[in-house]
Amino acid sequence: MKPISGMDYDAARPSVPISGERGPQKIQRPEDGSKECRPKPVMDEYVPEEEEEPSGGYWLGKDDEGRPKICTVSTDKVDREIKELKEQKQKLEQRLSIETDETEIEDLEGELAQVERELSQKDNDTYRRQHASYTFSS
Repeated sequence: MKPISGMDYDAARPSVPISGERGPQKIQRPEDGSKECRPKPVMDEYVPEEEEEPSGGYWLGKDDEGRPKICTVSTDKVDREIKELKEQKQKLEQRLSIETDETEIEDLEGELAQVERELSQKDNDTYRRQHASYTFSS
C-alpha cells in the first residue's frame, strides 16, 4: 500500500547494510563486575521558611513566658441591653392595653415604636459582634 502523499518512507532506509557501517550496538555492562548503577531518585527537600509577621491589624501575641495570649469574647453587656429593651417594650404594651386617655395612648405608641426600632437594630448577630468586649489573657 502506498501513502496518499506519494512519498516513499522506506527510501531513507537501505534494505541492505552499507559496507563499513556497524549494526546496532549492544550495551556493555561495567567490567568491574559491580551491580547495575542506578541514579539516585530525585526527592523533594523541605526548606523551612522564616516566620512572617501577620499582615492583619489584630493577632495574638505571647506573654512574658512565651505562652500564647488567649482571647475571650463577652456579649453580656449587649445581651443585658437587649433584655432591658424587651422588658421596656413589654411594659409599654401592658400600659397601652389599659390606657384610656387618647393623648396618653399616642405618647405610649410613639415610645413603643421607638423601642421596637431600637430593638430591631440591636437584636442581631452583627450588632453583638461589633459591641462585644474582647479580653486577652495568658
